[in-house]
Amino acid sequence: MSEFNEKFKEYESKKKKSNRNLISIIIAGLIIFTTLFLYNIYVKKQKSIDNKLFIERSNEQIKLIEIKDSILYTKSVNKEDSIKKALKQIKIEIAKIKQASENNLSVIQQIDSLQSKVDKVVITLAVDTIIVRYYKRKADGNSVEKTVSSIKSPPNYYLHIREASNDDGSNTVNTMYYGKNLKQEYVDILYKKLLKNDINITQLKPFLSARGFEWKGKAIEIGYEKSTSTTEENAKLFVRIYSYNPIGKDKYVIRNKIEAKGFQTKLFPDWRDKPSFFSDQSTVLYYHRSMKNKADDIARVLTKVTSIKFITAQGAGYGVSAPEKKTLFIVHYNGSK
Repeated sequence: MSEFNEKFKEYESKKKKSNRNLISIIIAGLIIFTTLFLYNIYVKKQKSIDNKLFIERSNEQIKLIEIKDSILYTKSVNKEDSIKKALKQIKIEIAKIKQASENNLSVIQQIDSLQSKVDKVVITLAVDTIIVRYYKRKADGNSVEKTVSSIKSPPNYYLHIREASNDDGSNTVNTMYYGKNLKQEYVDILYKKLLKNDINITQLKPFLSARGFEWKGKAIEIGYEKSTSTTEENAKLFVRIYSYNPIGKDKYVIRNKIEAKGFQTKLFPDWRDKPSFFSDQSTVLYYHRSMKNKADDIARVLTKVTSIKFITAQGAGYGVSAPEKKTLFIVHYNGSK
């Protein structure tokens, strides 16, 4: 009996030891799991902070670049104005000298030659010089530089090359922004030249209006922008905005919001008197039934950003060509109560 008790005690002792070991292993496992879990949270939090700092620094650099370009633009405008004023004064002085030397053919010939040279300088200054800011990517090679430099006739495209952030060499440029004060033909010249040289610009958009960045009004920007199917669709569509009795700056808010969605947008002058064909309620007009959903989306966005309810309606199509019916929307913004 005592032998049995001793074996039983030995068994109990081993069992308790085994249980203690198991508990120790479980506790150790929990500690390791908790440590890894907390470390993972710390790493994610740290990464989030690092990303936030990176974005803030990037935004600061972008702001500095924008400010620098704005200052350069202002200086160039002032410099150009000063040169024009100086040349104008020179032309006046030349005219006086010519009048005083009317009997001296040799002097008159020299004055005429000088006058011709001054006129050429004036003409050169009058020709548009367009800043083209280019965010160069590794995959582009030197194709963009070659394309821009190959355009010899006016206007003059002045290339500013910038470093593209997060460039892993897998994407080429695909987007071209242009200023609203540029002649459309100047935008088209560069755009078509880029396409002709196999530079696949899939998105052509106007710059959004922004105070402090007036230089963008006569500038072009080429870069890479991650596109979605929606923005690619919208880039092929056109929106004309007409206003009657607009409230405050709502019409500019409307234009900017539509542009931000990728549409090619044009804002027309306000109507002084309400035309008979103008909608009684603010309306987004579409001209083909396949465009209704898109018109509904535009109306919803405009209702959110203004104090006015926008509805949609299918337009009769007067003055709208057959091809335009699948690409055109007309906004009637009626601010009257």
